[in-house]
Amino acid sequence: MKFKSLVFILILMMIVSGCWDHRELSEITVVVGMAVDKSQDNKYELTVEGVNAKELSDKTASGNAPSIVFTLEGETLAELARKMNIGISKNLIYSHMKVLVISEEIFKDGMIYFFDFLERNREIRDDFNIVIARHVKAADILKVTYQTQKSSSLKLHTQLNTLVKSWGGDPDIRLRDVVQAYTSSGRRGVMTALTIHGKPEKGVSVNNMNKTTPDAMVVVDSLAIFKKDELLDFLPLEDTRNYLWLINKLDKTVLSVKCDKQRYLGVRIFNTITKSKAKVVKGKAIINLKVRGEAYLDSAQCTDDLTQIKTYEKFARKTEKEIKRTLEATIKKLQQEYKADIFGFGEILHRVNVDVNINLRRSGIRTKSLLSELK
Repeated sequence: MKFKSLVFILILMMIVSGCWDHRELSEITVVVGMAVDKSQDNKYELTVEGVNAKELSDKTASGNAPSIVFTLEGETLAELARKMNIGISKNLIYSHMKVLVISEEIFKDGMIYFFDFLERNREIRDDFNIVIARHVKAADILKVTYQTQKSSSLKLHTQLNTLVKSWGGDPDIRLRDVVQAYTSSGRRGVMTALTIHGKPEKGVSVNNMNKTTPDAMVVVDSLAIFKKDELLDFLPLEDTRNYLWLINKLDKTVLSVKCDKQRYLGVRIFNTITKSKAKVVKGKAIINLKVRGEAYLDSAQCTDDLTQIKTYEKFARKTEKEIKRTLEATIKKLQQEYKADIFGFGEILHRVNVDVNINLRRSGIRTKSLLSELK
């Protein structure tokens, strides 16, 4: 009897098992991107991008729009997120969101109330990129179509992740980073700024995907820096790379290093490690930074003999000086012009010393420069 009862229970479990709250794909719209602007009435404008899965596949695409972008205006994001079915027919799922775009105007009044909704919402994960729209509406960023990735949000997510790995132009800010920067007494927040090259109104058309040179394209523009939840200013992309370098989050990058008055080396940097150590000297806080890394030549415009070890040693020293110069320039700019510590070094710093050591290993797959053969 015990055996029969056990078999019966197992069969019953197999019959009734399943996801109690599951939803069929035909019943939902997956939201991959959100954008937030301020309206003329000083209300929130929430824009969502829901993907049309059929159009994202080459096998099933029929030439229609790859996604639907819809905007609502209201007092709170919580209400707007649940009110989207005014225009969108299916249930919206926010758990797979990839990018959140916020307009400059949002930060003029402070953003802490805005982020409260995101942190409380159980459906929204913490694995999406948070960026700021510069000189354009945040909603327009989500409307620009692209050839190889038809969904604007999916394209942006891939674009930012690739930029981090190949050059270091995105600080890869997530929701937890924003909260930590706001609650920290000695650290300022940062965020990637995006803009649109071309005409935003033409980027919404499917025709934008059919051109080798699109009428509109979303590009990474700069680095936004904050004091608490207020926007201070925007820094050039080089400062974004330097920021990642200084906090030991740079993967790879490329530098243009002068090898004489008018010619340059293209130096590929990898395996970088940045260590910081603080000490107090005569009542003044000092940070010593040690930057270590390896490199190889991506290109060489100078005619130095690359078969000689002394040439690599010479180029390595020039590379170290260039890295030291550019890192110190970023630190000085933030300390003197903005009084901002985005690195987390502390609010009372008086001096930062940067020590750089680069091992230049090789010269790619070619030893002799083409220039040397033209002599």
